[in-house]
Amino acid sequence: MVADTPLVLLVEQPDVASTLEKTLRDEGWRAVRAGAVADAMERAKREQPSAIVYRGAPDGAIALVKRLRCNAHTAALPAVIVADAPDAARQELARWGVASVLGAASADRLVADAVQKVAPLPPAVEAPDAELGRPDRLRALERANLLDTPPEEPFDRLARFTAQVLDVPIVLMSILDRQRQFFKAQFGLPEPVKTTRQTPLSYSFCQWVVTADDELVVDDVRCHQLLSANRATLENGVVAYAGVPLRADAHETIGSFCAVDVKPHKWDPRELRALHDAADVAEGMTALRQAARLPPVTLEEFRGMAGVAGHAIEAAMRLHEAGKTAVATGEQHALLAIAGDLGRQLARISGSIPRI
Repeated sequence: MVADTPLVLLVEQPDVASTLEKTLRDEGWRAVRAGAVADAMERAKREQPSAIVYRGAPDGAIALVKRLRCNAHTAALPAVIVADAPDAARQELARWGVASVLGAASADRLVADAVQKVAPLPPAVEAPDAELGRPDRLRALERANLLDTPPEEPFDRLARFTAQVLDVPIVLMSILDRQRQFFKAQFGLPEPVKTTRQTPLSYSFCQWVVTADDELVVDDVRCHQLLSANRATLENGVVAYAGVPLRADAHETIGSFCAVDVKPHKWDPRELRALHDAADVAEGMTALRQAARLPPVTLEEFRGMAGVAGHAIEAAMRLHEAGKTAVATGEQHALLAIAGDLGRQLARISGSIPRI
């Protein structure tokens, strides 16, 4: 097979006897298989198939399609679903952009014909509201109490330190609701965004970090099918982006800690490790800030908060080590002060909760 032969990703249980793979290959497709949703997502992100065929239970089809649409790398990939889906499942699949649903007993020939007809979805301007607006996520966002709050120097200092470690012009701590991204911390933003500290979602890459609950790393967004159409690319000159999830209440993704460059940037593992460490520090600061306002009332809640704070202190020390040769001494001392303050806050909060 030549390298430019169109690729179809076939998702079906590995123990299912199937001739569909051969039929697709006979029709000129380069077919590869995946046996589970998680494996299918990784292959789809890595190999960027021209189409995806899912054959199995309707619930699995819906789960896969939702994950596809919530990830910037796979949001436009067309899918053919082969399943005995009831009307409710078909409606749900249609809501997530699937127009081709065939019965489970459909002949390989019909499936191959359907694959030939599908086309990529148009690039999405905004990530799925069904994920951004999930009630549990919005509750965690409200409890974190970060939206529309004044600048706080420790957060901005963390962004500034990270920008120096990564040698990039812009670093942001971006918090998202259903309509906008709000920059709780920022370094390097031009006016007027530096003052307003927010943009609509049409300028947001971080929204895709939130909906995918996964890092988004792109060396040159101008070459990315979806992000090349983002207004931040078209109007603000963003060229490279790396963002990692920011979580609250232990598991809900409320935003992204991200780095931006105005030239192509090959993000290496050391840089991504530093970015994850910075996000961990921001999560610890957020958790302790929240605990001071909404003290934990159960042992489980306290352990969760203490765990986040502990990880944050460890991450701050790793970040400090990463910045030894790139960051000014004063900024290094400021980061150590953040780590020390995290420890003091944790001790104060733990000592003020007699119920635990």
